[in-house]
Amino acid sequence: MKNAARFLAILLILLAAIALMVVGSAAQDDDIPESIVIGNPIALSGPNSQGANLSQIPSYDLWVSDVNEAGGIYVAEYDAYLPVEILRYDDTSDIGTAVQLTERLILEDEVHFILPPWGTGSNFAIAPLVTEYEMPTLGCTVSSQQLREEAADLPYFFPVLNQPWTQGAALVELLVELEIETIAVIHHTDLHGIEFAEITEPLLEEAGIEVIVQTTYPVATDDLSQVLREVQQADPQGLIAFSYPAETFLMTGQMLEIGYQPDFFFATVGVAFPAYRDVFGAEVVEGTFGTGAWNPNVDIEGAAGYFERHVEMFEAEPDRWASAACYASGQILHQAIEAAGTLDSVAVRDAIAEGEFETILGTVQFEDQFNVTYPGEVGQWQNGEFEIISPADNRTAAPIYPRGAASDE
Repeated sequence: MKNAARFLAILLILLAAIALMVVGSAAQDDDIPESIVIGNPIALSGPNSQGANLSQIPSYDLWVSDVNEAGGIYVAEYDAYLPVEILRYDDTSDIGTAVQLTERLILEDEVHFILPPWGTGSNFAIAPLVTEYEMPTLGCTVSSQQLREEAADLPYFFPVLNQPWTQGAALVELLVELEIETIAVIHHTDLHGIEFAEITEPLLEEAGIEVIVQTTYPVATDDLSQVLREVQQADPQGLIAFSYPAETFLMTGQMLEIGYQPDFFFATVGVAFPAYRDVFGAEVVEGTFGTGAWNPNVDIEGAAGYFERHVEMFEAEPDRWASAACYASGQILHQAIEAAGTLDSVAVRDAIAEGEFETILGTVQFEDQFNVTYPGEVGQWQNGEFEIISPADNRTAAPIYPRGAASDE
């Protein structure tokens, strides 16, 4: 009887221990997130939606698809591969709404990370917020000198896109190379246009290039004909426009309407969009310069594959300006999470700040929070492709100048 009682007691202890192990295992499993949730407040409507639906949203969604198809992101803390999902809200192209939605995603939805909205103004507005909540964020459609000056106070915001101080210098170097002596500069009154002009105009003066027209216009204007006629009458050798996509498309169309075709034409956002080439035709945009630049022929591992998958998934080409930077943002976040081994936002932020990341832009590294790797600063449409023109060391084609030179040969 004593032996039977002892056996029963041992059996009960073993069963209790097994039960505790099962409960503990279940509790541990419960601690593992079902997925890595990334919040994305972005323009699904309004004037910014054109750029958002070309440059950011498809590249973000393609990155998620690629990650999940490969099995997810490995998080050592859980010894598990976790899928990624995006929780996306429409900021209606309103900066205040973008800020409110970012806070909602962080506090109410408790997302793990944030992918930012479209455009410099909205990115600049959320930078203090993601810093306050220690949420590392990679900006791929933001270029701002002011952000650079305030970067030390915004340690959780990392711009991936190339920036005005490098692009402005590259543009002026190109003008000098082409021996252009007179130029017109027009820009919108948003932060993007103002800062580009403030950086570039002193460089033009230092280079001895005369700015014979300098004028501004409101964002989302529906008529630039008067501004363009003023430039046409002044007859500079070239026109520089620091503009957003809708304005870039508008001015190009109105230049055709009034018969104004300067020998040199450069605009910032929109020129590198494949839609720009397709709307006006490859022959019309031949020789037009814009910011960027990236194209699927760059000698970077994964670049051509990204382009092909983008076309297959969306039946549309990525742009040659920021699309690759947006996809690269996902690649950077992926590698930073795996390097940190955790979803802890502070640890991931430190991994971003300190690491090197293999992306379709090349090997990305951040200095004072800004990416210092980009294939090109200035590109030009040639034979249906947006070729890298500057910096000269990365040039994929010689510049065409004046614009009609190639077609005249």
